[in-house]
Formats: sequence, C-alpha cells, structure tokens
Amino acid sequence: MKKTVVTAAILVCAVLLSSCGIIISSESRIPAKTAAVTEKETATDAGTETPRDPGEFDTTSAEELKNDSEAALRSLTVVSASGTRLVVAATDASFLTGDGSETVLTSDRVERLQRVADKLHADIDVETFTESELKRRLSEAVSNGEYFADVLAVPRGMVGYLVSEGLVESLRTVPKFNIRADYFNADSVAAMTAGSDIFGAAGDGCFEPEKTYAVFFNKELARSLGLDLYGLVSDGKWTVEAYEDCVKKAVQAGKKPMVYSPSVNINEFLLYGSGFDFTVNATDKTPAPVTFYPSFAELCETMAKMTETPPSADAKGEFLKGEALFLIDTLNSAVEMSGSELVWGLVPSPKLDESSEYTSFAKDDAVVLCIPKNQGDIELSGDFIETLNAASYKYVKYDYLYYLFTKVLRDNGSVNSLQIILERENYDFVDIMRSGFPTLYNNTAGAFAEIISGTLTFDEYKTREKEVSEYLERWFPVRGM
Repeated sequence: MKKTVVTAAILVCAVLLSSCGIIISSESRIPAKTAAVTEKETATDAGTETPRDPGEFDTTSAEELKNDSEAALRSLTVVSASGTRLVVAATDASFLTGDGSETVLTSDRVERLQRVADKLHADIDVETFTESELKRRLSEAVSNGEYFADVLAVPRGMVGYLVSEGLVESLRTVPKFNIRADYFNADSVAAMTAGSDIFGAAGDGCFEPEKTYAVFFNKELARSLGLDLYGLVSDGKWTVEAYEDCVKKAVQAGKKPMVYSPSVNINEFLLYGSGFDFTVNATDKTPAPVTFYPSFAELCETMAKMTETPPSADAKGEFLKGEALFLIDTLNSAVEMSGSELVWGLVPSPKLDESSEYTSFAKDDAVVLCIPKNQGDIELSGDFIETLNAASYKYVKYDYLYYLFTKVLRDNGSVNSLQIILERENYDFVDIMRSGFPTLYNNTAGAFAEIISGTLTFDEYKTREKEVSEYLERWFPVRGM
C-alpha cells in the first residue's frame, strides 16, 4: 500500500493509546510520528534489480483489503462491554501496540486495536509480564478462584504448560465463536486441537514478521555456482533436497554453506519450515502420531545426511562480508540489510518435497491467543480474539508487504518469495505442547533428533508406538460435548 502519513494521522496514533479505549500499562512505545512509505529509489548497487512495477501493490487494492477487514469486523455480533475493562495479559505486547518503531506496521497495529475497542465498547488494558511471572500469577489466581485476565497473548512454547496445568479454557466452550473464519490461521487451530478441545489460535491479528524466518542468499555467489533459486521456488522445486544440493556446491567451492545465530535450531528450521507435523490433529479425534511409518524413516534418513555447520556469533556480519551462501534469519534482517553493499535475495524455507506446499517457520516466542480460567466473561474474551483477527484481516500483511516492496526488497524474486512466506506459517502440536508434555516430545521430536544423530534406530523407535498412542489417548481424550 502506498501511504503518505500526514500530521492528522500522526495525532491519531497518539490519541489512540491515551484515550479511554486503550490502556498500556508499561511506558508507551508508540513513536511521535509514523514514517511515510514512498516509492523505492533505484538501487545504486550494480547487481541489484529494480522491483517490478507495483501492479497489484497499489492504494486501490490496499483500501479494498481494509474494507474487507472492516466488513468482517462489522459482521460480528459481539457482547457490548459498556466501558468494561478488558485485560490482555501478554509476554510481548508489540504485536498489539507496535514496538515503537516509526513504521506502517506499528501504525496499523495501533489503529486496529482502537477499532477493536470501539467494536466491543471496552477499555482494553494490555498488561505485560515475563513468562515466569505470568505463569506464577495465573496459577495463583486459578488456584484461588480469582480473576487474572480476559485473554492471554503468550508464546506458542508456553501453551503446553498452560494446558497441562489446567489454566486455559477450550475455545469450543465459547458461545458463537467461529474458529473456522478465514482470519484465523487454520494450521494454528489444528495444532492446538486435541480430543474435544481447542486450546488457542493465531491469525491475522497475531502477525509478527519480526519472528518469522526466511532464507537469505548471496546472489553473486549463487550465480557463480550456477544456482537459480528463484526458478526453483517458482517451479515448486525448492525442497529440502534442493537446499542440500546448493549447500554441497558451496562447500565444494570452498565457501561457507550457511550461517545462523545460536538462537536458531537449524534442524528444527528445516523440519518445521518444510511443513512437517509430528501428528495429525482434527476436532473430536485424539492426535495421531505420523512417526511410526516408513515415510518417517525415510525423512530421518534424508535429514541425517544434511550438511552440518555450527552456529555463528555474528551470522549476519559474516553473511554481509560475502562469506556464506545462505543466512537463516528473521524477516527483520531484510530491513536491517536494506542498505548493505552485498547483493542478496530472499527465498522461503525449503519444503519437504515437490508435492508439498511452502510454509514458513516462526520463533518459539511467536504469539498465540488463549482464554484463561476465571476470566470475567468467556463470551467477551472470545469476542476480543475474533474482533482482533477480523480487524486485521489481510490488510496488515499487505501493508507490510508493500513497505518491504518499496523500501527494502531488491528484486522481483524476493517480492514473490515474501508473499509465499506470509501466506502460510507452520504450527506443530508436539512443538506447541512441549512445555507441558515432555514425554510426548521426547517420543516424537526428541526421537527424531536421536534417529538422525545415530543414537537410536528406527526399528528401536517403532517399539514405542503403543506407548505413544496410549499417552495421547490418556491426555487428550474425546469427550461427549
């Protein structure tokens, strides 16, 4: 979306957080002004291509998408809170209120939250906690039968703990809650569906590009190695196997194949980024593991052969010096590297095989939304989750895409790849439940790590099949509703 933000819009951002509609408990991080987005200047880098003409990236399309989100918001029948204080307890509130940066994403987040407050006629109070503090405070409140918050905005890695401790409600108990709406991420819903319960969801309202990973590549090095990465992506052939072929060519040429920070688990990036899930989840069904089939043994065999490279303390620095073919990092790196001399490109995570869809991989602290026990009104809690996602429907992602298109990305291939990355984020039930159900993790994802390391054979692992199935039946049963 081509935006020029004028003084009136700037004032709106300030008023939104200071009005009775939204209360931010911590110090406000909203900027005094919002940066304008203008057409990208022609790059001075000789090897940098000028992105295509905006085409579908125009003001008309952006306004149409925003109108769609407003229509989705209007269509919802919600509880009128009549000035009630609605508390969102979060470990990271930036997905709701922005991070203080002078960007369109921050502006969109602020404006959207005000529309949610207006729809619900509520004062929205965003309270931030550390993970340990939130766990402690919520546990104490539930134990004492006391109120703590109406909605939880927590890292996906915390959901298992909340479920195992009985601290969250099933979204299926919320009246009129439409979990199948387009503004929810269907994969997130599936990954938090177990037996008769749906423990949380993410969607357009949880959009966090700063926590989503991509594969950056050195274009000159790729060209010298005879690699056409954009062609592989567009032909549907950018697979884990193709990625490994590229890595081997870099090694043979005496170059580092990839760099990544210690915070990145490269095996998890390749596995979850490929779209793989350890279980199949569906409503009113016990999760079923997919790890006891020959196809899983073949996957383990493939992953065991992948080239290993240790993490780097300065991955981005090494990449910008031209020392590596790939950099595995979040989309924020695109913004940080926008002025670099290195000619780089951007592609999505490699997928499992040519018949699979591309997906993206997010950090373990990416936000999902849950409803705590002892909330004030479960219907109001559900209404907040629905209205937040409806109010964000498509256009927030579009604005971010247009910003990177005009200000950051250097070629058409990167623009096309970014659209793929933003289209579908992968969520995995085992990974989400890890903090509360370590036995499940150890006998699926943990076993995967053991098998590819050679400390466990697939035949040995197969003997656990009955145990894993019984464990899932015990903890995630199907009940009469």
